[in-house]
Amino acid sequence: MATGPVHLVAMAISAFVSLIITGRFLVAAMLLLLVEVSNIFLTVRMLLKMSNVPSPALYEANKYVNLVMYFVFRLAPQSYLTWYFLRYVEVQGQGAFLTANLLLLDAMILMYFSRLLRSDFFPSLRKGSAGRDVDGEKFLID
Repeated sequence: MATGPVHLVAMAISAFVSLIITGRFLVAAMLLLLVEVSNIFLTVRMLLKMSNVPSPALYEANKYVNLVMYFVFRLAPQSYLTWYFLRYVEVQGQGAFLTANLLLLDAMILMYFSRLLRSDFFPSLRKGSAGRDVDGEKFLID
């Protein structure tokens, strides 16, 4: 398993535990759960790649749906929460731990988004042989 998703889960869990213990920012926690909706389409993408579906139209359709869902359920809520925390919460000196977690999650989400774009929409930008298995096929993490 890749370490990136493990770190993402660890940071999310630590943020949720902090929210539960303090009883604050529960709406932010609910917004962060929207991120999981986009995982459905990322999983479908991975399954389509693994199964070598004979119909490329299905993969193409999922590619665009995945992009929209990633933006709507991952980038937009994360951007809003980051903006809110930097604007209102951190100004008052509250939630420094949560703000740090949000900024780390921002970096990881943007990195995964760039990898998704590079893999599905700009395959010519892929790096040489890095990330390829013994048969020369692209790993599913890209």
